[in-house]
Amino acid sequence: MKKLLVILVLFLTGCVKYQVVSEVRVNMYHLHSPKKGAEILITRDSLEIGKWYKLKQVNIIDIDNYK
Repeated sequence: MKKLLVILVLFLTGCVKYQVVSEVRVNMYHLHSPKKGAEILITRDSLEIGKWYKLKQVNIIDIDNYK
């Protein structure tokens, strides 16, 4: 029932949110979205496992342009 409620809320809001599945390394997280699938990202932020985030809310480090 709880999963159904979460999925219903995601469809009603219309924005893609990702749930933090695990912390792979320090500030490297494995996230999952029912719509988009899995993502691995590096951030300066400390994310909570099990919490939902929009990628716009997270300070993502772009390793291709990192100096």
